[in-house]
Amino acid sequence: MLSLQEANGLDLDVMGSGFGFTPWGPDTCPTLDQLMAATTTPSSSSSPCSSVGAASPEEEEAELRRRQRRKASNRLSARRSRARKQQRLEELRGTAAQLRAQKRELAARLSLAARHELAARRDNARLRAEAAALARRCREARRTLALQRLAQELRSRRQILQPGGGGGALATGGAAAFGPGQGAAMGLASLMT
Repeated sequence: MLSLQEANGLDLDVMGSGFGFTPWGPDTCPTLDQLMAATTTPSSSSSPCSSVGAASPEEEEAELRRRQRRKASNRLSARRSRARKQQRLEELRGTAAQLRAQKRELAARLSLAARHELAARRDNARLRAEAAALARRCREARRTLALQRLAQELRSRRQILQPGGGGGALATGGAAAFGPGQGAAMGLASLMT
């Protein structure tokens, strides 16, 4: 970085010819006091680009119009920026309202699904109880049917072994003749218990 003494010793033509940007020509460069006065008093008609008393009224008027155009352009740009910001805010509010409505709808659907699930669980429990009762009744019906078949078989064997149907077997060995019948009666008794 250059010190103030070194900067004063530099030739302005050399600085303007490729070493950096200088907004003023070498003979019209304002002093620091002039720049400070121009920034603190914006209503002043002297521009920092001209030396004191060297600017013509046309240049000052052109500079004033340029500043006014710049201000108007900045105001318009700020207005557009605020309008874009307001529009974005409105869009976000609309999106938030839509999302809230979707949330309410989904909550209602979830509540309905939960009620359906509870009803389905109750129906399943009732159907399981009915299935268990029917299975019990089916087992009892099979048992009853088996007992009826056994009783019918026992009756048919008794008819064969009765005195009118084949008395010889009854006379020769009573205990041996009723052996199979007794076994069926014992099976019948065990099924009943």
